[in-house]
Amino acid sequence: MVNTRTDTNLSAAVQNALQAMLPRIREEIREEFRTGSG
Repeated sequence: MVNTRTDTNLSAAVQNALQAMLPRIREEIREEFRTGSG
């Protein structure tokens, strides 16, 4: 059985975590491209 409220809270928490991590991941990717391209 799926509890809709729990599912909604879970997806909201996942989205919040992703939004918090995205800028950091983008910076790391940018750094890797900068060092990788010379």
